[in-house]
Amino acid sequence: MPQIAVSGPSRLVIDAAEKIASVGGSVVDAAVAAALTAMCTEPGVCGPGGGGFITINLPDHSPVVIDGYMAYPGLGFEGEAQLRRVTMEYGGGVTTLVGAGSVAVPGAFAAMEKASQMFGAAPWQELMEVVASTVEEGFPLSPSCRLYLTDSGPAIFSEDPVARQALYDGGRLRDAGETVVFPGLADTLRWIGAEGADVFYRGELGRRIVADLTERGGCLTLEDLASYRAIARRPLSVELAGWNIEINPPPAVGGVTMALALADIAAAGKNTPHVWAEALVDAFRVRTEELDSDDLEGSGREVLIRRGLLSPSTITVAAADDADGAVAATFSAGYGSGVIPAGTGMLMNNSLGELELVEGITPTPGKRMLSNMAPSIARRGADVVAVGSPGADRITSALVVTLARHQAGEGLEAAIDHPRVHPEFGEWGVRIAAEPGLSLEGLPYPVRWFDGPHMYFGGTNGAGLVGGELHAHADPRRHGVAKVLSR
Repeated sequence: MPQIAVSGPSRLVIDAAEKIASVGGSVVDAAVAAALTAMCTEPGVCGPGGGGFITINLPDHSPVVIDGYMAYPGLGFEGEAQLRRVTMEYGGGVTTLVGAGSVAVPGAFAAMEKASQMFGAAPWQELMEVVASTVEEGFPLSPSCRLYLTDSGPAIFSEDPVARQALYDGGRLRDAGETVVFPGLADTLRWIGAEGADVFYRGELGRRIVADLTERGGCLTLEDLASYRAIARRPLSVELAGWNIEINPPPAVGGVTMALALADIAAAGKNTPHVWAEALVDAFRVRTEELDSDDLEGSGREVLIRRGLLSPSTITVAAADDADGAVAATFSAGYGSGVIPAGTGMLMNNSLGELELVEGITPTPGKRMLSNMAPSIARRGADVVAVGSPGADRITSALVVTLARHQAGEGLEAAIDHPRVHPEFGEWGVRIAAEPGLSLEGLPYPVRWFDGPHMYFGGTNGAGLVGGELHAHADPRRHGVAKVLSR
């Protein structure tokens, strides 16, 4: 019986993928169902009004990255967007902008529908029904969401009455395991299933969303939605230890940074924590100093050409099947705008308010925004592995360490669980954040040690076919779940 291995942030995600697989869905269908379920059932951590990337590598097809990331809004907009500045303790202190004025053009539904149209076997309506039925009666709040909402809930998600009612019991944030219900969300998903993503971007649903956000001070317009398209891009390819790794290309910045670090590790001829730290410091410096924030696609390609990595002509889930296909998907809604357009049940992104990604960039309506996301697929002969991670700029270091360990011969589970490092730049200069269990003596940077494995370092999910056997593993840092499914 054909099988699919899937890993994701919760049991709900795996169950949705299993339902689609049981009716003959492809590995892409399973990944899409899993990703959308994660977006809808990880409130705060993500939301369906966000966007992201799907990396797909199937036999007899060229690898592709489907870009469904957020775009700058404002086409035809006249006025001033209303944003609210908040500061929370998450990650050691984060300041962000929220409210209706922080909502960028979402791309999730466009990307998922495009993946379904290109590579799916199950009907789009049936796929959306699986997700709708998952959320209809409510779902348990996950431990990772509860931890994030402890910091972000009062600042971001307590202003909107629908979000507040869903996430709070009176004045108390719901505990992990308590039921969360977003009224209207299941109906919205069924509507998109019946009429396609077009109803979101060029139909009545989009008109309702824009009308509500405009009334609250948003700058998203009908023209923004109507002009949005998911883009199929050719991935970056990097060689490491005999593996060919397909990575999210420019204009996303995460893939470029990751490619630089992996190339440095390969060139070093050693695979040690010292080498990872040095490679990541170098890669992040290049990102800061050489990538033009207003022309990420052009400057990213130039950097890769100079390094010999590209010729001049040219919430995360992971899934793999026993036919040698693999999919990695990463989606985000930023820190969350805290806004649910009336009647939709959909938490929207705050990508315009992610200051670490938008400061210094000229906001051109319709232009794709900067992203750290880098869902990746590594292939060597008949072996294939898909990996991805959430975690802002820690996405890069999480995936670099995971792939470096795996391609050095470590199993997928051990590679994902392995202690990680991440370079931090600030008024102190450069320092290395590190989990215990690594030898970093002699490193020319101070080390900020954590007490144990921590969700700060991402939450890598992986699935693959190695040695003819399917494997899947979810990062324990974020309480993920993995399973091999039959279909």
